[in-house]
Amino acid sequence: MIIDFHSHILPRVDHGSKNTDQSVSQIKMIGGRTDRLVATSHFYPNAHNLDDFILRVDHAADKLRAAISDLDAPEICIGAEVLLCESLDRLEGIERLCIRGTQCMLLEMPNTHAWSTRLIDTVEALMNKGIIVVLAHIDRYIRDYEVDIDHLLDMGAKAQINASSLASFFSRRRMMPYLESGSVYALGSDLHCVDTHAYRDFVALESKIGRELYSDIMKKSESLLEGAELL
Repeated sequence: MIIDFHSHILPRVDHGSKNTDQSVSQIKMIGGRTDRLVATSHFYPNAHNLDDFILRVDHAADKLRAAISDLDAPEICIGAEVLLCESLDRLEGIERLCIRGTQCMLLEMPNTHAWSTRLIDTVEALMNKGIIVVLAHIDRYIRDYEVDIDHLLDMGAKAQINASSLASFFSRRRMMPYLESGSVYALGSDLHCVDTHAYRDFVALESKIGRELYSDIMKKSESLLEGAELL
């Protein structure tokens, strides 16, 4: 099973798809090249009310479901890309931001000058609540936060890598130790608009990293999504 673990295809929830027509165009572009897609709209704790966010996601999912009913579409799971902030674990109902039907959450680390001990402690607290934390696109942070990323992975967090970071030889070489160590449980297009280049990178991943490694990561993604609700 080919799984795109990170995409922004729900209409008008975040700065991904602008409307239902664009979401349909995204699905048509993907076609039959992906078996399962996780819709991970941005959730910003400092800007979003959880209940309002869930309602917006539900409304967008209903719109998308109706619009693609006659298309050759991948299975779609509903989750979120949750921006980490200190004490996020104390947000009432935080489990509702997991990929629906699972205990798995895609967590985006902040772009700050330094990750505080309290931020790291918050990730640990989320895992202590039974949440399986998948760190979104660690390839973005590895240059500045390698020690912190390694620490989080040692704590039990899983890694997700964007396809774009594996497109070129030099960036792929930087990420290969993480792929080969077994820390990477998910790959994603991080698709926002109708970006044919981004999806070409995603489709080419098997040829870039090798069939055995690619297959192993996809099996890990499938295990994370066991029991997931489908659109």
